[in-house]
Amino acid sequence: KTFKKIAGKGGWACIAPFIILMVLGMASGIVFTQRVNMEEFIRQQILKGPHASEMTEAQMDQNVQMGAKIAKVATYAGFVIIILKYLFVAVALWLVVLAFGDTITFPDTFRVACWSQLPNILFTILAIVVLFVRDPMTLDPKNLVMSNLGAILGEERLGKAGYAFFSDLDVFTLWLLWLYARGLAAFANAKVGKMAAIAFGLFGILVLGHTAFAAIF
Repeated sequence: KTFKKIAGKGGWACIAPFIILMVLGMASGIVFTQRVNMEEFIRQQILKGPHASEMTEAQMDQNVQMGAKIAKVATYAGFVIIILKYLFVAVALWLVVLAFGDTITFPDTFRVACWSQLPNILFTILAIVVLFVRDPMTLDPKNLVMSNLGAILGEERLGKAGYAFFSDLDVFTLWLLWLYARGLAAFANAKVGKMAAIAFGLFGILVLGHTAFAAIF
């Protein structure tokens, strides 16, 4: 109903959820860096990797210090990352919708991307809560909120490829994709099924790429 009401109206009100998400994203990053000894956390992450045994102590220390610096910079530059991420999402959706013969403008596609962010907003709020109630050193940064089978079953049981695959099939992500489909259908005056095929199809390509990368490396 919301997408149908705002379709064709234009304006900048659509960026409200986008701004909320940027603020929350930065807040979660700041909370994480303040509650975690970043150098020790990054050291533990490196030790879980396949090349940890090949590093000398000096190389380990160098990588830890570099990783800690990058993490702190990324926290305060998080809003830039979020902007670029959703601009990329909007461009990808826009081009594929046009390629399949439907008509929609890029500003309208970006409005769909913005108004579809409710799942990510809720996810980020939950992540901040989790950071306060649990010891961050025991958390997987890729799965702060255990809302997928990867987090529930664990990497040891699933293996790297399986863990990557099932972690991507997150409840919040699937909800987000469905909102993309409904929004694109409203703005492009197209069938929801067709827009769902586009949104979930693009996501499926990313999942397969992520799974293949995890299997190789």
